[in-house]
Amino acid sequence: MTNTNQAPAGCDAVMAHLSKPIPETLWHYTSFIGFQGIINSKTIWATEYRFLNDSEEFSHARTLAEKLVEEVPEFTGLQFPARSIIRSAINMAFRTGFLREDRFSLMVASFSEIGDQLSQWRGYAGNSTGISIGLDLRHLRPPSALQTTVVFAPCVYDEAEKKELLEAILKHCLDKLEAAWNSTVNSGLMENVDRADPNTVWDHVHGHSKEISTSVAEAHTNLQWDLLRLAPLLKNESFSEEREWRLTLPREAIRLPSNHPLRFRYQYDTLVPYIAYPLLLPNQDGPILCRDIIIGPGSHPAAQVGINMFLISEQIPIAAHRSKVP
Repeated sequence: MTNTNQAPAGCDAVMAHLSKPIPETLWHYTSFIGFQGIINSKTIWATEYRFLNDSEEFSHARTLAEKLVEEVPEFTGLQFPARSIIRSAINMAFRTGFLREDRFSLMVASFSEIGDQLSQWRGYAGNSTGISIGLDLRHLRPPSALQTTVVFAPCVYDEAEKKELLEAILKHCLDKLEAAWNSTVNSGLMENVDRADPNTVWDHVHGHSKEISTSVAEAHTNLQWDLLRLAPLLKNESFSEEREWRLTLPREAIRLPSNHPLRFRYQYDTLVPYIAYPLLLPNQDGPILCRDIIIGPGSHPAAQVGINMFLISEQIPIAAHRSKVP
């Protein structure tokens, strides 16, 4: 979802979260094969979101949003039907629009603020036999001027924070629509100030249905723009210790397959779709920006020797060390 002319007007709360400063070092847990592939290819594999550990992650945002809709007042201001309007917008986004699961494809690469954590060794690095790579990824977020839905930002686990962000999205949509509604109603009142029949005002509103529909379409676009960027970051609170940062890549935003060909890897009983996303800027040369390498606590006793020889051969001027996890 990109716009070469003008990007949708996203809400300030979402923009503030997506603009949070990227830490100097973020960690990626992987196997030895994955580690070697990252160093050699200078790319990170971004996996189709339905193949992540928590397959219900994206529906989590929909469930929360639909719950918040029921907390919106039925009518506000000049009889503006707030709840039905925002319910329709959320349904359009998740159930019939491009966020609908069977129509939508999102590629995700995950990193963590924590580089040596037992649960992540077990879950993402071959049951503690792999590698945790500390990377400098402060260049990875696309400039806002590109007007893209590609996001690199921290996940949100706290229920109150998730609610606050989603409420901001709903309010941003409703405020614009209510302003258009009130303007139309007020103009009807002014034109019919001497008439006792209130139906003349509603006739006036219906007579301006085209203008209202235009406002609704714009507000729906803004809403879906915000949801597309935020929804993949909302995670169940039980995963909070991972302190994950996510690179999220809607397929249409990265112009597949021309720029980043869709690939597949074998995993147990399926083929997993992924793309190899570059870790260097265009025209940048040299090795990727590794800041540290931690070897899993269950790895081979001599793994440190092999990894350090490999790093020297790749001209990466750091030395790997073993995990402190017992």
